Amino acid sequence: MRQRIAQWRQRVEDMRPRSRIVETGFRMLERDSRIAGGVLGGGLAYRLFFWSLGLAVLAFGALGFAPPDQVDSAAQGASLGASVASVMSTAAEQAQAGRWWLLLMGIVLVMWFAWMLLRALRLVTASAWRVRSAGRLPRPANVLTIISVPLVFILVSALTGWIANVLGPLSGAAAALVGVALFTGLIVLGFAWLPSKPVPLRAHLPGAIVLAVGMQLLGMVGEFFLAEQLASAEQLYGVLGLAATLLFVLYLIGRITVWSCELNAVAWEVWHDDGAPERTGDRATG
Repeated sequence: MRQRIAQWRQRVEDMRPRSRIVETGFRMLERDSRIAGGVLGGGLAYRLFFWSLGLAVLAFGALGFAPPDQVDSAAQGASLGASVASVMSTAAEQAQAGRWWLLLMGIVLVMWFAWMLLRALRLVTASAWRVRSAGRLPRPANVLTIISVPLVFILVSALTGWIANVLGPLSGAAAALVGVALFTGLIVLGFAWLPSKPVPLRAHLPGAIVLAVGMQLLGMVGEFFLAEQLASAEQLYGVLGLAATLLFVLYLIGRITVWSCELNAVAWEVWHDDGAPERTGDRATG
């Protein structure tokens, strides 16, 4: 078996000079190993977790200004599920007393963790493209852009849900395609906004498609499978089980993001640059 695997690998490696797709795959593996893609993905997951925590505190503070019965009926009307509606109603009821403190604390946490997330994203893209990331701190406008991302994704998700309700039997496939198209366009703009080589927008398209499809698949898994798993994890293992499950999902998001950035950089090098192989001394500075 080992001999067969070695022969198969050698045949695939012999195809590198003749196939750009094979060359792109091998370069992605090499690039991911050199920039420690797994560590970068874990760092993104860490920052996404605390950013989600800040958003949750901000959302609970905002829910404290609404009557709990109206929150429950609105959540069920939005097809968020009975368990999610119950959690939102309970949060609205418990946040009545300290809603102003929760709101203020949520704003501070969201701003701070958005700044940390932006720095991590800049490091990931700079490492993938092998460029030097600017040493200056992110501007306030850039941090505000990161903060607006959840609102944009919610609007896109609401639009795809409306399409699913209008089209009927073909709703699932049509809504998924619309969601992938919209997310792809937004991700292309986001990648172009982060550090990279001076390349046109189309250079960010392959990774944007991968990330958009991955997010759509994770959304489908979360809708049909993960919601029940989170509920069972909370019942069986308490807060630790819930946090572990959430961190695993966020790690997948971070890992797909790193792969997407690497795909953009490597594909552009293979198809448009001089095609120089990876060099051991190449490192990006964040």
